Amino acid sequence: MKKGISLAVAVMLVMGLFVGCNSSAKPKTDEMADSVSFTATIDEVSDTELLVTVLDDENFNQARVNMQGFDSLDFVPEKGQTIKLSIKNQVGMSEPPFVNPITIELVK
Repeated sequence: MKKGISLAVAVMLVMGLFVGCNSSAKPKTDEMADSVSFTATIDEVSDTELLVTVLDDENFNQARVNMQGFDSLDFVPEKGQTIKLSIKNQVGMSEPPFVNPITIELVK
């Protein structure tokens, strides 16, 4: 009986590792279809968000980019960098608006 329970627990752990290690960090096609893209300059960097000035979108001038849970950066964000963002179409009702990124790419 104890061997059966031990085997079942071991199988569940292995399956959990297999599923967890195969999750993709790439954005889904549906997310990209419902996204908004713009270029911005980083004004402030913190552990949880970036304050950016939007360069090419007339709907808003600044945005707070939520960085919590976003692990897909291939650069270290610094003040003054220009970035290209794709964000979810849902924008927080604050000033500046709070946005959730799908992709962030370094331009310069």
